[in-house]
Amino acid sequence: MTDVFANPAMQAGAAMLVLCVLIAAGFYVMASFRDYTAQDREKPEDVLANLREMHLKGDISDEEFRTIQATTHSHLQGATTADDSSDSDQTSTND
Repeated sequence: MTDVFANPAMQAGAAMLVLCVLIAAGFYVMASFRDYTAQDREKPEDVLANLREMHLKGDISDEEFRTIQATTHSHLQGATTADDSSDSDQTSTND
């Protein structure tokens, strides 16, 4: 068995195999973390409710609350518009 690994070509091949296994394991772990964090987002309605609560407690000012609310609202409308356009593209290609 030691004669097999005495050959430099076999050592290089074994090293490449180990490297490939480690890279595959790394991709698997990172993918599982990304899936976990992607499902951990709050709904926009919950975010706005939290902002209202912070505003009522006095943690953020009226101006900060209005700015964040307007930004969130425009972001949600942009996402809705993008979803609508992709839906209309799919229906037009299906016709």
